[in-house]
Amino acid sequence: MIKKKSMKPIQTAVTLIALTTACELGRVESSLGYLPKSHLEQLLVIPLPAQANLLDEGMKKQEQEDYPGAIADYTKFLKEHPDRVEGYSNRGFSKAMLNDLQGAIKDFDRAIELAPHIAESYNARGNVNAMAGKPAQSIRDFNRAIRCDRNFADAYYNRAIGRHDLGDRHGAKLDFYQAAKLFQQQQNLGGYQQAREWINKLR
Repeated sequence: MIKKKSMKPIQTAVTLIALTTACELGRVESSLGYLPKSHLEQLLVIPLPAQANLLDEGMKKQEQEDYPGAIADYTKFLKEHPDRVEGYSNRGFSKAMLNDLQGAIKDFDRAIELAPHIAESYNARGNVNAMAGKPAQSIRDFNRAIRCDRNFADAYYNRAIGRHDLGDRHGAKLDFYQAAKLFQQQQNLGGYQQAREWINKLR
């Protein structure tokens, strides 16, 4: 479960699935752009550098909630490997956790520029845009995440939240239904339950 300590820097009026106490830390990391090595191997065509010690150190510090230390390591890593998506994406996550939203968006912008096919980057930027009070921009990002991956349940859920906040109850309900369906197929009980709760509220 997410500790309140982890939640405090990113509390906003927008209740995104990635920011609720019912979700595991891994869900927060995924929705805010954190790309672990196991996932990177599936997403990136270019293999990780043989010497990626700074990336490893940044990930370890991130897991320990030492976000300033993680940012420092990712920044050093990017000086040596300026075209590595994982450096920008993971640094963007740490910046978002410290409420440096503009800095996070810049990192996700660069990650998307380098690898426009990765749905997680759009979803992450969408969440940060929502946190920054930019719902229209966040919905555009969720749209692009869904275009990259039609089975991305979090993106449907997050877009539903954005649509609801903009008064589009019908669009929100459709997205919650799709998110619930995908969460169920993917055996994500927590996500499924949250989507169903929203569906019940919108009846």
